[in-house]
Formats: sequence, C-alpha cells, structure tokens
Amino acid sequence: MSKHNKKHQAEFEKLAEEQLAQEQAQEAYPEDEPTPAAKTEEPDYREQYVRLYAEFDNYRKRTEREKAALIAYGKKDFALKMLPMYEVLLRQQKNLQEKKEQDLKSLQDGMRMILTELDKAFGAEGIQKMNVLKKPYDPATQEVVAMIPAPKEDDGLVIDEVKMGFMMQGQVLRPASVVVGQAKEDK
Repeated sequence: MSKHNKKHQAEFEKLAEEQLAQEQAQEAYPEDEPTPAAKTEEPDYREQYVRLYAEFDNYRKRTEREKAALIAYGKKDFALKMLPMYEVLLRQQKNLQEKKEQDLKSLQDGMRMILTELDKAFGAEGIQKMNVLKKPYDPATQEVVAMIPAPKEDDGLVIDEVKMGFMMQGQVLRPASVVVGQAKEDK
C-alpha cells in the first residue's frame, strides 16, 4: 500500500472508531437520559439558579425595607408639620384656663393661627379643599347623602356640603358628602 492509501486508511479507521463510540454512547444513554458530560453541566445550571434566586430574594427584601423607610419618613415629615398646630392649641387651652372669663378675641386669634398652619401644611402636600357648593353634582368627587326639593335652576346642583372633600395631587383624597337639589315634578 502506498503512503497515501495508508494515511486515508488510518483516517477512515479513526472516523469509524469515533462513530462506533458515539453509537455505543447513544445505546448506553438513551435520549431521555443525560450523558455523563451533560450530568456534569447540570450542577452549573443549578448553582446559577440558586444564586439568581438568592439575588432576587435579597432584592425583594431590600425594596421592602426601603419602602418601609420611605413610609416612616413620610409619617415623620407629616408629624413635624402638625406639631406647630398642636402647640398653638395647647397655648390656647392654657390661656383659656388662666382667664376666668373667655377672651373671645384670643380664641379667634388662636383659631386663625391653627387654620393658617393647617393651610400651609396641606398646601405643602398638595392637598386642596374642593369647592362644590352651587356646582353640578359630580359622582367622581362627591357622595350624595340627601336629595331635597329645589327650584328648577338648582336641579342637580349641590345645595349643601355635609362633609368637606379634598384633592391631593389631582386625585380624590376624600370625597365631599353633599346634599343635591332635585327639581319638583309638575303634574
């Protein structure tokens, strides 16, 4: 045999051996069962999964802590805005107890100071009172507590406000409780 044929013969035998080894591996490990090489790869995926799961769990816990901290900070901020009003009320109470007769002017001044402080605190938070009187009833921002007979021009209009309504950042914080006029039906 020539060198060329011997070389091809050797390559052919090598390919035949590799193919035989593959066939034997497939027979030994059917397609449903992983090969030894695949079994060694599995722990890597499992380890990646465990790490990703742990990372996600840590992320979830961290965001829950941050959310709780933000809520606590918001409460603290609101409490700090309410303290001046509380102090004014305490001073008013002390002034009224010290005086035998009520000083109406002092009481009015104290109430005005409290309302001014409340308006400042509400304004800083974007809280606004709804103006609903003599305006058409709006079910998105108001709750009807009663309907009363009214002239035709007041039909469907808010006649009285039982409980004030408030908006915060353009959304309803608390709906207004209102009395709505209803025109009398002519028979």
